[in-house]
Amino acid sequence: MKKRKYWYKLDNAAKIFPAVSKDDRSNVFRLSFYLDETVDSNVLEEAVNKILPRFETFAVQMKNGLFWNYFSENQRYFKVEEEPAQVCKYFKSILNSGYLFKVYYLNNKITLETFHAISDGTGALQFLKSIVFQYFKMRGFKLEHEHLILSELPYSKKESEDNFVSNYDKTNKLNLKEEKAYHITGEKFHHHWVMVYKIKLNTKAFIDVVKNKYHVTVTQYVTALLAYSIYKESVDFINHKKPLKIFIPVNLRPYFDSMSLRNFTLYIKATYTSEKNDWTFEEMLELTKAQYENQLDKHQLHGRVNALVGFEKNVFIRMLPLLLKQIAFKVGYNILGESINSCSISNLGICKLPKDLENKIIDADFVNAGYSIAMTLISLKEDTNIILSSPLKDLSIMNYLTQMLVKEGLELIVDTNYKEGYDEIL
Repeated sequence: MKKRKYWYKLDNAAKIFPAVSKDDRSNVFRLSFYLDETVDSNVLEEAVNKILPRFETFAVQMKNGLFWNYFSENQRYFKVEEEPAQVCKYFKSILNSGYLFKVYYLNNKITLETFHAISDGTGALQFLKSIVFQYFKMRGFKLEHEHLILSELPYSKKESEDNFVSNYDKTNKLNLKEEKAYHITGEKFHHHWVMVYKIKLNTKAFIDVVKNKYHVTVTQYVTALLAYSIYKESVDFINHKKPLKIFIPVNLRPYFDSMSLRNFTLYIKATYTSEKNDWTFEEMLELTKAQYENQLDKHQLHGRVNALVGFEKNVFIRMLPLLLKQIAFKVGYNILGESINSCSISNLGICKLPKDLENKIIDADFVNAGYSIAMTLISLKEDTNIILSSPLKDLSIMNYLTQMLVKEGLELIVDTNYKEGYDEIL
């Protein structure tokens, strides 16, 4: 039976976010569904509040303990808002009834923006699916959930489990030492504004190119595609001395039989030396494939999980007061966080919906705003959306990447929140 009052420790991946997040590093990501009708904001707000108690890991507020932050139950009424122009904006939970997520509406679009401390993309997608399913139920539609909507299923305590800790094995730890990475530089938009550049293409045609021509996975292909575009368009990359390093979060749930809605991802990386000045796309793709195959090994992934949790369990770290931990996190992140990462790619894969709900949703977005270029992918029905977000004004990398897809014979629809003159205004 679901307990009435609860509190949680932050999971291993979440602990750093409260300390390092700010206006230009929000650690907020976005998921959106476009409906076949204009959103009724009153019904949407009612739907969120109806299902929120079912999602313990979202119905929380963050509090400060003596040694760590922690989550406690939040029963306050949740208010939806009209979607602002700025994507993945940093927000203070105290101005959001204590909640660490936002729900927006705009025309026919419902958006969930989530602070990364409470969940990752996989967990947040389950929450959004339930919100939209409940919305249509309250609109009077009869929908079959097909066991794909969590709010229609009994609560399981496994949804709230910290699987980093539950899978900890101190006998298998890997060294997590990292070298610094090349950074894409350039003039940024003012006011922490983030440009979003969306490429829509047919999934079947895309997979035909990726698998039949190149014999790789979609994520391997887009990793090499982004790497090659950066190599071709960044004039200072060659002989920079630091390698290009693309971080890719891996959903650990299939590896460890997990159904947690909390964070349970781990980054692997694709690394390309700047000392080589004659890269071809095919060379980058072969290297990418080899690096993926080497790192996507359960023993290696488990060893890295153990090293991260082992650091958290260190007696010295545990005894530091929260204030000192936060200072240490900020210093450590500035030295070892952004400095070891050039950009990121996150692929949520196919968004599986019950047929009745799928018929009511016409498109889906997944956006992850960062300090550099961030690429995200999500597939719905016949289409795949590749979305690039960036605080940088320079469009050359995105344009080159688009041209490469066109040269593969793929038909694209490109959309963006960028408008002529933004580079002067912002």
